[in-house]
Formats: sequence, structure tokens, C-alpha cells
Amino acid sequence: MDAVWLDGPAGTLLLTLRARAEETMRPDAILHDELAARWYAQLSAPPAIQAMMSAAYSPAFQLGTAVRARLYDDITAAFLAQHPQALVVELGAGLSTRYQRFARPGLQWIELDLPSAVACRCQLEVETADHQFLAASMTDPTWPTALPAMAATNILFLAEGVLFFLSPSEIVALFSLLKRHFAGASIGLDVLTHAFSRHAQAAFATAGVPLQWLVADAQDVAELGVAICQQWTVTHLHLSRWQALGFTPQKLLASQGNVALAGLVNGNR
Repeated sequence: MDAVWLDGPAGTLLLTLRARAEETMRPDAILHDELAARWYAQLSAPPAIQAMMSAAYSPAFQLGTAVRARLYDDITAAFLAQHPQALVVELGAGLSTRYQRFARPGLQWIELDLPSAVACRCQLEVETADHQFLAASMTDPTWPTALPAMAATNILFLAEGVLFFLSPSEIVALFSLLKRHFAGASIGLDVLTHAFSRHAQAAFATAGVPLQWLVADAQDVAELGVAICQQWTVTHLHLSRWQALGFTPQKLLASQGNVALAGLVNGNR
């Protein structure tokens, strides 16, 4: 396949794709994502996107992305083990390759993202009846009606590394849509708290992709209409890898900057 040239907002998708590709190459890999490595080798970006990568990418970002991606795989595996017929919807999917790790009969999968991101994905793979791409904003009130028919209890929404780029008003609009259309569905998401690295926040702002939605704690998510069943702090997992980057165990375990959550939309604990 010819090289794919990325420009504009779609260039930001290289950040997490690169992190997963580099993780796959490690002998102690937390996540094996050979497709991400192949896709990353095919992609090219203009100088402006390369500058954004230089500003926002770091060893800590790479590791955090790998740990988080593995968490989302675990959330997905646990859900699919209980739901033979299921629909997984990745919100702000970017260039996620998770479908390829879980594809099976009876599973439908939707990659929802902005048109520029979906256009990039279409250059890399072809959608099928069970694996479809939906070009839409997460806050567009019409996208819920475009999903395949499925009982809400058999739907899993995943919002990996994306919600903190939305404004608070967009967050409210998104969760209002989920509550209105999908009460009882499962959801996996991650949030950044006010304790998240100031240096990292500045790096994203410099890169032109500022972080807009930070929370005090998981209670802020619960108040949006999510019954939280489990939560994990990204820097509390795989401590030896974080220590290799110079972080002390005491500092890591005291931090609560990036928190992943699994729960139910407008459901009961």
C-alpha cells in the first residue's frame, strides 16, 4: 500500500498510534499491536504535524498511552465475555486497532470520529458489515440513530484518551445523548484530574490541542450519569516501567492524574 499523507486535525492521530507502535517493538511490551506498527510505518505528516508531535510526545506519554490501551482491552474483554451478541462503539476512535484484536462472529463494531479522522482510516482499511465507520461529532444529536439495532445492555461505549479534549459544554451534551438513548449500556472512559502534570498540559497547549475538561475526581463523572463500577489510575500500573523513566514509587502511588473508569450509563451500581 502507498504511503498515507496526513494533514490538518487528523495529524494528531499519530500521537497514540506511534505510542502503540513503539510499545509493540519492546521486549517487555504491555500491549502487542502489530497493526499499529504497520499503519504508523505507512503514514507521513507535514512539518506542522511533526512539530505538534515534538511538542506533545514524550516517553511518559508513550507509556501512559500503552498502559491505558491495555486497560481498555481488558475492559472490552470482560464485557465481551458476558455478551455473546454485542455492539462496541469507540467514541473518538482515531486510529484504534482494537476491533482486529477482538473480532468474532456476533460482534458488531463502530468507529465514530470526525470526518477527517474517518477519511484517514478509510485510506488504511475497508469497512465491513460488522466493522463500520461513522463520521460524526460525538455531540451531534443524530449519530445515535445511525447505530445498528441492539439492546442497550449489549452495547459497550469506549472513549479512550479523548474526552479531555472536549469543552465542558460538549461533555454535558455527549452524556445527555448517552442517557437519552442508551440507558443501561456499559462504558469505559478515562479522565484527567486537576492533579495532571502541568508540564504535560502546557505541552498539549503548545501543540495546539489544549486539554479542556479536567475533573476533581470520579464523582464528577458520576454526576454526569455514570454508575461507576471500577476505576484505575494509569500511573499505579506497571510500576517498574514508570520507575525506569525516573519516577519514584511514592510519587507514582500518590498521583491521580489519569484515571480510567468502567461503569453503566445512567444505571445502578
